[in-house]
Amino acid sequence: MAVVEKSKENAGKTATLYDDETERKLHLNAVEMIALRVGASVEDVEKVYEIVLRRFKKWARVKDFLPILVSRRVEYLLTVRRNGGGK
Repeated sequence: MAVVEKSKENAGKTATLYDDETERKLHLNAVEMIALRVGASVEDVEKVYEIVLRRFKKWARVKDFLPILVSRRVEYLLTVRRNGGGK
């Protein structure tokens, strides 16, 4: 699995987003799978994924399902964007 290097300015945001390294790796794996399915770069998918994850995590009671729910939403958003926003 390719690990995306983080810039210093994003490192603090990312560190607080993930509870531990295991959770971070789980989400990065999801990002890479979405990138393969959608045909987008890992960096683009990761930006959208982290935004959606941050929003979902605020309200989540059971965090075990976050990778699945966030992945579905991100894949949908990227597919809609690629297809012209539903036009």
